[in-house]
Amino acid sequence: MKHLLLFTCLILSVNTVADHHSAAGPVETWQCSLNEGKTMSDVRMVSKAVGEWSANKGLQDAQWIFTPFSGDMSDSGRFILMTAWSDFEGMGQALQGFFGDGEGADIFAAFNAAATCDTRNFWTVETVFDRLPSE
Repeated sequence: MKHLLLFTCLILSVNTVADHHSAAGPVETWQCSLNEGKTMSDVRMVSKAVGEWSANKGLQDAQWIFTPFSGDMSDSGRFILMTAWSDFEGMGQALQGFFGDGEGADIFAAFNAAATCDTRNFWTVETVFDRLPSE
């Protein structure tokens, strides 16, 4: 009976991997609006600075900016900034260095000058399917 249970667990774990979805990974989102006189170019410059900082730290991360093109267009300067890490350890290293140790203080000050954010959330995200071409 013990061997049957072990065999069943192994078969189920193989089937879990075989359905081609990714393991859930950590993501942070900020929902923001541009400050007066600022543009998305200012936000992109901040994002580039974050990318340079994280590359120098050897982090495996990515960042996206979502801007609406349809639906509620009452705030033409709104956007969502999303950062993802390869795993929770990488997220922890990034947040500790950037915020906890103050290494990102100047970059974050530039972000706050460019935008005001009303929500910040942490999510787990998994790829269910992906048919987009790779770069």
